[in-house]
Amino acid sequence: MENKNKTRTLKIRGQEVEVSEEVYRAYIRPIRAEQRRKRREWKCQKLSETGGYYVRCKERCDQCPYYLAGNNAIGNKLSLDRMADEGVDVEDNNADLEAKYIEQETQDEKYANLHAAISTLKPRQQEMVRKIYFEGKSQEEVSAAYGVTKSAVSHAMERIYKALRKVLEKN
Repeated sequence: MENKNKTRTLKIRGQEVEVSEEVYRAYIRPIRAEQRRKRREWKCQKLSETGGYYVRCKERCDQCPYYLAGNNAIGNKLSLDRMADEGVDVEDNNADLEAKYIEQETQDEKYANLHAAISTLKPRQQEMVRKIYFEGKSQEEVSAAYGVTKSAVSHAMERIYKALRKVLEKN
């Protein structure tokens, strides 16, 4: 009976409010429950002694080798080591990083050679290549812009391809 008459102080929005013990407990209970839930979530889970299920670790984290190695326990349920132990094959997409780098360098070199070959074309031919391949215009749109037939643009592009092949074969 003594607890019901006891008053407590809660700080709500910066103001201190005196409340009864019953109101205080009702207010604090969900806050404390959330704090306990977070503490439980922080703890590692390890395989039970029988090995059939996982149990919450009861050891101190400051003595845990996992924690001392710089790892935290959050997300430990899905660790890569545990997945590997359970037979899940984790594929490393960056395993052949050197090959990807070499491929990118080769591609960059090809683009540089192509741009150098395009720069050897006449200004009007360069403009046609730019409009068709870099601006995404169709041969019909280019023919309308120059006031020529579509077949004239098509023949001009064939001459451009021939000139580019000749320059690129030299390199």
